[in-house]
Amino acid sequence: MTKSRIYRLLTTLSVCLTAVAAGYMLWRRLTDLHMGFLYDEMYTLATANPGTPFSFIWREMLSQDVNPPLYNILLYGWNHFAPASVVWPRLFSLLAGLLAVLVSFWGTPKDWPKLKKFTLAALTLTSNGLAISCLYMRSYAWAILMVYLFTLTALRLARHLAVHQFPPKKMWAIFFLSGLAGAYFHFFAAGLFFITALLLFFYAWWYKTARKTVFWGTAAAFALWMPWLAVTYQVMTAPSSMWWYAIPWARASWEILQYLLGAPFVIAWIFVFGILALVSTVHTYRSKTAAQIDFMLPLCQLLLLAGVVAVISLKYNLWMDRYFAVALPCVLLLLTELIYHLYQRHRPFILLLPALALAWTWLYIPQTFSYVREYEGLKNAFSFAINQLKTDTLVVDMDKTGYTEAAFNSMMSYYIPSGSTLKILRLTPQTAARAAQEPKLPLLIPLCTQMHLIHTSLDYNIEGDHPPFIFDNDICLMTIHPIPEP
Repeated sequence: MTKSRIYRLLTTLSVCLTAVAAGYMLWRRLTDLHMGFLYDEMYTLATANPGTPFSFIWREMLSQDVNPPLYNILLYGWNHFAPASVVWPRLFSLLAGLLAVLVSFWGTPKDWPKLKKFTLAALTLTSNGLAISCLYMRSYAWAILMVYLFTLTALRLARHLAVHQFPPKKMWAIFFLSGLAGAYFHFFAAGLFFITALLLFFYAWWYKTARKTVFWGTAAAFALWMPWLAVTYQVMTAPSSMWWYAIPWARASWEILQYLLGAPFVIAWIFVFGILALVSTVHTYRSKTAAQIDFMLPLCQLLLLAGVVAVISLKYNLWMDRYFAVALPCVLLLLTELIYHLYQRHRPFILLLPALALAWTWLYIPQTFSYVREYEGLKNAFSFAINQLKTDTLVVDMDKTGYTEAAFNSMMSYYIPSGSTLKILRLTPQTAARAAQEPKLPLLIPLCTQMHLIHTSLDYNIEGDHPPFIFDNDICLMTIHPIPEP
């Protein structure tokens, strides 16, 4: 048997194994729609409840939230036509995930070989992080779809610019409209779009083609996104605003890597072959490495996004695993480019593709599904307050939740035990004084770290009568009294 025939059989076997893994992951996405609602998803349901007037949702929830509102608005419309069950709202995110798979194959540059297109689509289907994002009833799946659209379109635009050919208007429209939509789905998608537009401008400047189109198109998209940026700045700088995420950077970085790439052994393996592929790429192209747009674009997207987020995190910590889910298309594009480069150099490296796809699939098989279990802390805290503390009124430090009072009250109705009534009051100086009087009203602090306890104590001049009762590690429940005057 000749060497070329062996390589063809090896490639065929690799494609078949990868297709099996991708098929399994597709089936799992379709069958994992039944998972219970997670805590953040309750906010999504509150803002997309078809029984609530949209004017109220906009005024009391969306316009006071830092997250871009496009996903919630679209889901609100979807819920007017979809049945009221746990599956259908989640199906809206899954739809975006399935479209992302199609875009990862059909939206790639025309000069890509079919094996390279298949590699990207297969990695898109088998990626654990993407599978989770596509079942999570938040904006991540739709943001990922937009990132795929404008990134792959940027690769196609770059090919026209490289031969001094003005790209078709339709291609420009897809790039700018998907970028603007992505910016209104998630802030990380906004960052990636403007980073991509900047890189495309440098490319247009180098080849002296379509520079004005890139510049003015990006300026128009930014102008249309500015209103929400202004809303976000206003919310974040409000006196009562307090950024809740405070996990140390080293731990958060490791969680980000695991979310994007999988278990430690997969991360180590990707690191080894990634370094090998990077060295091989630079050695192959030498001084022309910077011109390899398929390699440089996703690499620069990831490096610049990490730099921007690191700078912002000096003030507001955004260094969080699931936020980086929006960057998964860039990660998968880079992995595709590295795997295919190694395959071109030495055919046996095609085995990297099924090895990675099967490893991700193997890691996903034990999911039952919830990648984090349904949030029980509030259910247990409310049951304790009602049954043990014998109260029908609870004071809540809502500043620690990140949600408005209207949204929080709607969310909490899901966690209050069936058949019970519990009145929830926002913690203010007035309600703090009332809670400290006999008969005392319990105080609940969600996301209760030591830092949050100190802030609550200093802001409202109160302290606990006893060590707080802790539920699910981050829910504090206690009675309080005023701090005595010195």
